[in-house]
Amino acid sequence: MKTTSVLFCALSAVSATIAVSAETPPVSTSAAIKQTLDASAAAWSAGDLKTFMECYERAPGTRYVSASGIVEGYEAIEAMYASRFQKPGASLGKLTLELVDVKPLGSQYAFVIGRYHLKPDTGAEISGVTTLLFHKVGTRWLISSDHSS
Repeated sequence: MKTTSVLFCALSAVSATIAVSAETPPVSTSAAIKQTLDASAAAWSAGDLKTFMECYERAPGTRYVSASGIVEGYEAIEAMYASRFQKPGASLGKLTLELVDVKPLGSQYAFVIGRYHLKPDTGAEISGVTTLLFHKVGTRWLISSDHSS
């Protein structure tokens, strides 16, 4: 009788776990990172630099690397974007980001290769390649290091 009760409890626990797993499938690392990048591009295109910056990890060691140099720290990156792209009476332009490759580096980090296309209000489109190191902070994937060229 005890064996039957223990077996029944074990089967109940397994079936409850399967039911919960079936209801909420996990989002893949690639899909979660794509959601982050899509939200940031939408915010940029809407002219909302503050919301765009939510894709970056809010940490002093967060880095942005380009031909112009290295910018370190969340606030410094935000200031760089503002001084470079926010012009009185002009929008930030339309930004699109495409994922080329996502390589998970354990459960907390992922290396991402992407392409960006920025169409300003006036002038030629700016496009290039970006390599990003994403860090999982809580349930969110955030950029810890950004190299754009």
